[in-house]
Parts: sequence; structure tokens; C-alpha cells
Amino acid sequence: MPVIRLALAQMNAVVGGFAQNVATLERFRAQSALMSADLVLSPELSLIGYPPEDLLLKEGFIESANVAMMDLSRAENLPPLLVGTVVSEGSSGLTLAPSSDGRDVTRTLLNDESPRHIANALVAVSEQGMVATATKRLLPNYDVFDELRYFHPGVGPQTIINIKDVAVGLLICEDVWTLDGPASELAREGATLLVVANASPFARGRRDEREAMLRERALETKCPIAYVNLVGGQDELVFDGQSVVVDAHGDVIARASAFNEELLIVEVEARASSAGVGIDARYARDERRTEAVHVNHVATPPSEIEEIYQALVMGTRDYLRKNGFRTAILGLSGGIDSSLVATIAVDAVGARAVRGFAMPSRYSSEHSLKDAYELARRLDIDVTTIAIEQAHQAFASMLSDALDTEPSGLTDENLQSRIRGVLLMGVSNATGSIVLTTGNKSEMAVGYSTLYGDSAGGFAVIKDVAKTLVYELCRYRNELALELGDPEPIPLSVLEKAPSAELRPDQRDDQSLPPYEVLDPLLEMYVESDATAEEMIASGYDEELVLRITRLVDLSEYKRRQMPPGVRISKKAFGRDRRMPITNAFRPESL
Repeated sequence: MPVIRLALAQMNAVVGGFAQNVATLERFRAQSALMSADLVLSPELSLIGYPPEDLLLKEGFIESANVAMMDLSRAENLPPLLVGTVVSEGSSGLTLAPSSDGRDVTRTLLNDESPRHIANALVAVSEQGMVATATKRLLPNYDVFDELRYFHPGVGPQTIINIKDVAVGLLICEDVWTLDGPASELAREGATLLVVANASPFARGRRDEREAMLRERALETKCPIAYVNLVGGQDELVFDGQSVVVDAHGDVIARASAFNEELLIVEVEARASSAGVGIDARYARDERRTEAVHVNHVATPPSEIEEIYQALVMGTRDYLRKNGFRTAILGLSGGIDSSLVATIAVDAVGARAVRGFAMPSRYSSEHSLKDAYELARRLDIDVTTIAIEQAHQAFASMLSDALDTEPSGLTDENLQSRIRGVLLMGVSNATGSIVLTTGNKSEMAVGYSTLYGDSAGGFAVIKDVAKTLVYELCRYRNELALELGDPEPIPLSVLEKAPSAELRPDQRDDQSLPPYEVLDPLLEMYVESDATAEEMIASGYDEELVLRITRLVDLSEYKRRQMPPGVRISKKAFGRDRRMPITNAFRPESL
């Protein structure tokens, strides 16, 4: 059987960064030539970044994508490249236009003035220009996906290209997930190798699901499948890469690493076929280099806790880098959440780019301040103390005059948190640093946070991390440090003490909430699994507790709408995944 050498360009695309994306694609294509690849695969919408969202409604954005595609089509003496982009609605989305040197090349043109008449596409580019286009058939409209808002489903015949007598069927992400769907149709039409361009966001357990699905599809179609995935952070989403190739039996024969840009070279054996549009993959090759290329590397996948930690680091790094922030600041309370956020920030952008602020009040314990400074010492970051007692007294006095009573209880507690938020935002304004908030998913779920206080900031690093998982991540990071021969970044005292906001004397979280070991499974059922109160009670939870927690979650929606974006690591995060109305009269107990 013929053997085809594929290059999977696992790239970190920038939404709307056409020049950067073209440069990245050209770099990977040039590297692929040095490795004698027959075909280079890039991820879904690699030319424009994913997800572009309402940029797709701007005509100038579509025009820029067309111009960028023309830049890619001019390359010579390079292997054919599959590029993720958008094309106009129609059977092919392409029309022929003569090039300046007289050759016929293919040019992407809009057939309608409305930029919404577009399809999600994979375009084959060779020395002959743009020679074939596949359009995405199945448009996901669940979880974080909203593709029916922007794209029309692909129409016309499925696309097959032929390289070295191998019929390569082109698919885009969702098209490979469906039993007896586009992948099966391509196999019936003669494809003997399937390639899939993907922008599949990270979530816990997602890699195992992908590889199980690819095994099923390979057995169904009797074709090997090459699956290239995007890598990098984009707002709340993180793409983990882990591109993979399976043979016709569904066995993994190559896998790229997680959370890294990488060019994965793999040789795939496929049945000979004359189906498809013939593409000349010949170009000048250095056979000496070819022999030395490492092919079919199978990277060992990280553990689940390692995956999550890497996702948080990459999501934070790319949010700062792609939005132009050079430095980050955060409040250091000496607690577990701020300790984890500070550690992630240092791993993401380096110690010199992170600065902590300890802001003790009259209720802050001496050991918490000591823990904050010890953490900073271990992380080698600068830390500054700004005592808030003077401001606390001044604000309390002004409120007392306005209300004719001394502020107390929750009013006084939230006042302290808001003073800290004002100070951090003031430093942000003065220095251009982004404020990293330190609230976790458990707190945000039940509203155990202060609007314009601990929620004030530009990026919520652990927004989708439950409190119990915060502890697991801290232990993992300490264990990793020991394995590397480094000091543990998070002091043991931080891990051992009871969590507390320290906004009143002897305060502990479990005075207001159930223990997190009880709370987090309830929240997972209600928020991530959409379980009803009845189902939660039937599973063994106390009825009063269930109704109380679900009520807190529902009433806190208005707070969550005002929280900054943060890294998504679960299959249902607050924000893109879970869109609940704020004004909402439905209550579980009303059933």
C-alpha cells in the first residue's frame, strides 16, 4: 500500500491576526518541506483564529481573510497545505481568476454582499494555487459553540484530493464526530485516508473522548485518520493540541504533545485509490534530511491534574500576551486561592512580570500576612503591603454619617473587599498591569464573593476551578517542584489552615457554607450536569441543603454576569456554556 508523509501543524492562531497566522503557517510549511512532507495539515480556521465570533459579521474581516489566503497561495517549492478559513456560500465557494503571470489560480470571492453567507472551510493550497475546498457540513450549536449564528452548512459534493495515489478526504471538526456522517460518506466515495482540521477546546476528559471517537470512526470507515488540533488560549477557551493520528484499526500511531506548538510528522499507510482531485506534491527535497526526520512520535499524554494545570497556565499566558499586557498584579491574602493564582501567573509569564499586594485589615491574622510573604519569597516575586485600616475607618465614618448608623455585618465585610479592589485597580491604572482576580468556581457559584471587591479585575484565572480542585492543583504543583528539585512554591501552612475571608473576627468559610467536600459535588451536579433538585435529593443529599444551595446559585447569576473572563477547564463553565437569565422566577422548590 502507498505511504504518505503528513505534517500536522499544531499551531497557536491569533483571532484576527492575519499577518501573524500567515507567518506561522509559512513557518510550519517551510519546516515541513525540510522534512519531506507530502501534505501539511493546519487546524480549523487557522488563518483567521478560532472562534472569531461577530468579527465574521464584518465585511472587512472576510475581505482580509481573502487577502491573507492569496498571500499563502503564492508560495513555491513547498508541499501542499490545507488551510482553515472561510469561503462564500456555494458548492465550492471558489471562482477562478487569472494570476498576473498568466497561470490559472483559485481565488476566494464572496457571491453575496452579506458577510454572513459564508462557510467554515478547509482550502487546499499548492503550487497551482487554491485547488480544492471542503466546507463544514455539521455546525455545532451547543456548549461553547454557536456556529449556526455565522455559518451556512457546507453543500455540494464531499472533497477528496489525491496525493501519491492516496485519496485524502477532507473533514472539519464536527464532521468526524457523527456515526454514518460525512466521514462515512467520504469513505463510500473512495477516500482511503481522512484528515480532520479541528479547533477543539480543552475540558477535563476531552482527549480520551476524542481518541475513543477516532477509533470508532476509523473502524467504521476502514480508513486511517489524521486529526490536527489548535493549541493556545483565546479569551475563556484553551485549546490543548494533542493532535493525533490513528491507523485503520483505530490504534494511535502518532500523537503531539499537550499545550505546545508542534509540527508532528507521521507516515501513514493507506489503500491506493484514484479518487479525488490530483495534487502534485513534488518539490525539491533533500533526501539526507528526510532520512534523519523523527516520524510517528507518540507523546505520552499528561495526567488529568497536569492537563488542568497546564491549561490554566496557557490560558493565562495567552490572555496576557495576546492582549498586550506585560505585567500582572494580584492581592495576596495568604490564602489558598491567591497562592494558586500567583503560582500559575509566575509559571505563565515569569516572576519579574508578577507583583503581589498584601492588604491587611484589622481582622487579618498575622500568620496570613506571614504566609503571603513566604509565598512571594518562594516564587521570587515582589510584594508590597498596603494596610487598609485608615481607608476602612474613613469609609465607615462616611457611611455612618449617610446612614445614621455604624456599618456592620455584611456591609462592613464587603467594604473591606471593595477597598482592596479600588487599590488594585488604582495600581493597574498607574502601571498598566492587569489585575488577576482570585475567586474560584465554588465561591462564584453561590455568590460568596463581593461585587467590585474581590471580583474586580481583568482576568479570573481560577474562575472554573472548584475549591477542592484548588487544593489538588496546589499539591500537584508542590509535587512537581519536588520532582524538579525545586522548593515547593506553596507553603504547607497555606494548605493546612481552614479557608477564611478574614473579614470579621475568627471567620471561616464553613460558617457560611457547607464544607467544600460536600458543596462541590452538589455544584457539579447542578451546574455542570444540569441535575434537578429532585434528582439531587434522590441521590441522597439532604433536601434542605439542596434547596438552599440551588437557591444561592440561582440568585447569584447577576453577580456572575459582572465577573471578568477566566480559563474554562470543565465541560460547563459559567459564561459561554451556561447562559441563565438573571430575571428568573423559576425555583426548584416550585415544582
